[in-house]
Amino acid sequence: MRFAIGRTGDYVDTRSLNRKQLETFAPFSCPDCQGPVLLKQGTKRRLHFAHRHACGRGESTGHQRDKWDVRQWLQRRGYHVDQEVLLDGRRADLVASKGGSSIVIEIQASPLDVETYHERTAHYEALGHPVVWLSSGVRPAPIPRFTPWMRAELARCHALFIPVDGSLYRFVGFPTSLRYGQGRWVKVDDLTVSPFEPFFRFDAHAWGQLVRRRRMTPPYPTKDYRRLILNRLYPLGVLPSLLPTMCYLPMPVFWGVHIHPLDFQVVLYLNRRMHPADSISWSVVKTCRQFGVTPTSDFVQAFEVQWKQLLNVFDVPCEVQLWTVPKTLEDALQYDRRMFQGFQRFMAKSYIT
Repeated sequence: MRFAIGRTGDYVDTRSLNRKQLETFAPFSCPDCQGPVLLKQGTKRRLHFAHRHACGRGESTGHQRDKWDVRQWLQRRGYHVDQEVLLDGRRADLVASKGGSSIVIEIQASPLDVETYHERTAHYEALGHPVVWLSSGVRPAPIPRFTPWMRAELARCHALFIPVDGSLYRFVGFPTSLRYGQGRWVKVDDLTVSPFEPFFRFDAHAWGQLVRRRRMTPPYPTKDYRRLILNRLYPLGVLPSLLPTMCYLPMPVFWGVHIHPLDFQVVLYLNRRMHPADSISWSVVKTCRQFGVTPTSDFVQAFEVQWKQLLNVFDVPCEVQLWTVPKTLEDALQYDRRMFQGFQRFMAKSYIT
């Protein structure tokens, strides 16, 4: 084990101090279980700390290193940081305080179900502590894969933070399926995030290529896809590859619901086209139920606001009967390119002004 807590209550590092320097901080305790640890060095192993008995927490070396790196990152920015803090019976990885306010930092390395994520987040927030979750062991890949709790964090905080080699990166972008997203990893100097940042960082070329691949790939006719989309498109004389561009809007609101974002928009389009007198909120609820998901009022409201705002930016009415349906694949790709590039220019101009 590389790190331990010395008699002064501060962390000591076997990589930065020699044995003689470290011995002045004895006795040592484990950062995780608070049990006593010993300073050891052998002929084959470098200087390290070891438990007298096995540590019950069983955290990996990578997780411990990430906690140390995040602690150092926060301290360099003026935070006072406590580690392994008990808050009403629950142990928080880090509690960072600055300017009279504090924030809980949870660094998650092991698998976590989304129910536990919500429960722990609500526990800390009920005690008056905002929470930021970091995903340990994740690299800033071009096409990242997100587990359900990561999607929930993206929906709640508009970004997901990861520690990498002593720095913090955050992902801002849009979901493209139930597991993957498209956006950018940004190296950060603080934990603040604008809910509009995914739109300001929108990449028209990357999103256009995503839609292009979807248009040109024959749909996999699962039972649900056939029932909800194919069987309803063909009587209208519309091919899946010739759907209106507005069925492929980039919408971060989908981080908070377990439905494919593009399939949802296609089914919503069909529901609105077949039942134009329905309210938008009812169409959203109906679409969710067709996918077997019970929507929350927060999702319905957020979706309606975001959808209307995007249609307004694209200068397209909410009445889907007025949307342009391409006649050929070339027309569809041209509409996509023009719309998404115009959206990117609009967001860039809004950001500058």
